[in-house]
Amino acid sequence: LDCRDRRGCAMGAGLQGSAGLRGVCGARAPPAAAASLRPSTRTCQFASGRPVWGRRGVAAEGNGAVVFAMRHRAKRHHLSRPSDQRKALVRSLTTELLRHGRIKTTRQKAKAIVEHADKVITWAKQASALEGASSTHKRNLAKAFLYDSELVDNIFEEAVERYGDRGGGYTRITPTAARRGDNADMVYIELV
Repeated sequence: LDCRDRRGCAMGAGLQGSAGLRGVCGARAPPAAAASLRPSTRTCQFASGRPVWGRRGVAAEGNGAVVFAMRHRAKRHHLSRPSDQRKALVRSLTTELLRHGRIKTTRQKAKAIVEHADKVITWAKQASALEGASSTHKRNLAKAFLYDSELVDNIFEEAVERYGDRGGGYTRITPTAARRGDNADMVYIELV
């Protein structure tokens, strides 16, 4: 049954519901699709009256209302990727930035790697002030994050003389022309 055109119910589209629940419009969810159904942000009312939570903190209440929940402490650059791909992308971009000193990428990717590049340089500055196991620990943190251990040795040697008097902000983002094809905002990110 396809009842999407009646009262905005999405039961017939196979987006919500399970085999015993009915929408307000009277449509029953198809039993074959009930196993693979997941909550959506569409407003389909169920007889159970429980809210059905979807993505980004949006719920469809039993009375047809849509509720927006606050996303506390959810500040993160998602970059439209799953977490494993996002972490690998950030690590590789940070490694290339520290290796070459300047790379061209999109604005959002550049903003995502600023904090990581600053953190590696801060580890290098802290390691120079520490001795023994604490210094080795900072170096091991950087080696675990970056993909090139020889690069880590170079950074830890040069960081104090290059950034010794600077308290932070080791990168600079400079806009450039938009990318052909999708008109994405492109920037140069470079070490100061």
